[in-house]
Amino acid sequence: MARCLVLLNPRAGALKDLERAPGPQTAAERIGEAFAAAGKQVEVRMVPPRDLGAALDEIARADSHDEVIVGGGDGSVSRSLGRLLALGKTFGVLPLGTVNLLARDLGVPQPLEAAIAALAQAEPRRVDLASVNGRPFHSISGLGFFAQMARAREAARSSRGLGRYLGFALAAFRAFFRSGRSRYELVIDGRAQRVDATAVLVTNNAFADDSWRRPRLDGGEIEVIVAHAGGMRERLRLAVDVVTGGWRSNPLIEAFCAQEAVVTKLRRRRVWVATDGELSREACPLRYAALPAAATMMRPIVPLGAAADAPPAGQPRGT
Repeated sequence: MARCLVLLNPRAGALKDLERAPGPQTAAERIGEAFAAAGKQVEVRMVPPRDLGAALDEIARADSHDEVIVGGGDGSVSRSLGRLLALGKTFGVLPLGTVNLLARDLGVPQPLEAAIAALAQAEPRRVDLASVNGRPFHSISGLGFFAQMARAREAARSSRGLGRYLGFALAAFRAFFRSGRSRYELVIDGRAQRVDATAVLVTNNAFADDSWRRPRLDGGEIEVIVAHAGGMRERLRLAVDVVTGGWRSNPLIEAFCAQEAVVTKLRRRRVWVATDGELSREACPLRYAALPAAATMMRPIVPLGAAADAPPAGQPRGT
């Protein structure tokens, strides 16, 4: 039987809820027992984000586990991707965050008990990643409005006197109006163009039409999505379409499938970038690349979604 280590981020909201549940057991003990009941023996550790790298380095030195499951949100997984890849081991995701894009697209259900049961029976599968300036990421990296949204989330976390969701909503509303027109130079599979946009988003494989779900994680490509600049009315329409669906058919959206892309925000040496929900300051230009079959991940035993039709790399996907 594979030796499996579960590393839990104690800051994850779902874990805090479990810790407050009545009973003498800790959240780690509850999760360990749930895995055992599902037929998988695991070792569970609580590891704050700042100590996650050290914990993975310890695994590398001791070679004490065959599999690693990271329990947290998209950011927890993204921060540990480099070391997880260096380990060369199969790893999985226990969704404990707010959005959980990667877990959802891997087919891991959101309710904690169902997620544990699914991971206990999961099989290793090769999946794609992408990279920005050499750093791997699993889902999304964006500039403009997307970076403003990440800053809004950080503001919501530190807000006082407001509920978490109300604080986030107000901060996101401010971010929308702060995301003005910027000029970008894009080089997509060697083809250069300049655009005026409110946001540029690069994704690991393409999201399905009218949704934020990826039908497959093994397409071997990235998608560059440009939200062209428009007037206030057009931007409000786009914001509604992003939330409710239909964003691909919005006239401000243009998308390209590619293997590589270079994104430069003109007149900026460094830019704010939100990657898998985590905000960072990056040097321009931003160099993106597809990393086909870069990771071996635990994927529940479910049929793969049908592959979405895709145009040749570097060609517009359409609006």
